[in-house]
Amino acid sequence: MRKLQFALLLSLGMFLMITTTAEAQRISAGGGVGYGSKSENVNFQVNAYYQLPTLPLRLGGDVGFSKPEDNLTEVETNLNVHFMALDTELLSIYTITGLNVLYARFSDDDFSESDTDTGFNLGAGGELDLGFGRGFGEAKYIVGSDRDEQWVFGVGVRVRVSN
Repeated sequence: MRKLQFALLLSLGMFLMITTTAEAQRISAGGGVGYGSKSENVNFQVNAYYQLPTLPLRLGGDVGFSKPEDNLTEVETNLNVHFMALDTELLSIYTITGLNVLYARFSDDDFSESDTDTGFNLGAGGELDLGFGRGFGEAKYIVGSDRDEQWVFGVGVRVRVSN
């Protein structure tokens, strides 16, 4: 639990630090859904990213929540770096590298147990301009413990944050 709290606090601090010094058009936030190949669970996520002004890099992260099922609740946090291989007004293609933290809690009437696993994620994604925001699709592989090592696929929408 302490690792999860640390990861969430770190991601919130990073986001607040970036947003207080960033230009509004360089910040995007949104949400989407994802699916893990091993967990076979639908995940709902929120995310925020900051485009560095002089480098083809974007920093940020996401927090995903899985629907509680069979007394199991999972919260996944990712701190990511996107290398923008192609970044135009219409289309963006990027690689993903980052830290993954998975918090899982099982509880029923007589028993409760929680566990936190960390790993790395590697993958790629793309964004397409939709007019009101940018639709995104991502595929990444999480490398970590046997329990959370899996392919994860996600889709959603990000919008630019304005003043």
